[in-house]
Amino acid sequence: MTSIVENRELPNMTLIGLSGPFLGLMSPTPNGHDVIPGILGQLFDALEEADEFEFGWAVGVMTPAKDSDVPGAMEYFAGLVIEEMPEYHPGLQKLEVPAGLFSVCEHIGSVDELGETTQWFYSDYLPGSGAKWREAAHLEVYDERFDPESDHSVVMICAPIEG
Repeated sequence: MTSIVENRELPNMTLIGLSGPFLGLMSPTPNGHDVIPGILGQLFDALEEADEFEFGWAVGVMTPAKDSDVPGAMEYFAGLVIEEMPEYHPGLQKLEVPAGLFSVCEHIGSVDELGETTQWFYSDYLPGSGAKWREAAHLEVYDERFDPESDHSVVMICAPIEG
């Protein structure tokens, strides 16, 4: 596993997808590694029923769960970047992700090691980087370099920061 970290402006993204709850790294019992693949599976099952449409990258959007006092309770939106909404999209939701500055950690390696990279990025790298958080969603971006079967796959872990 290799990681490259740099600050980048990410563009506004319109996503279509599904969401579900999970417990993030701030929870004493994080379960994202178990729950998130299921949300992604539900998304791809729902796509089989939708109109055919073109999409770009896949993006995971993580936000604190609303109205929850459970430590580390989060919401994960598994989405696909689209140019326009398909006419028929049963059960799929639309989400707008605003453009902004992010500290981006490129995880290069097996998806089995993504949790370790995420833990390092948020627990070790970011606290020592001097970056100031801004109120926005955290992202996982799966672009054309992502291949779940490869040990050289790339996933971008994106934390919103001030400029």
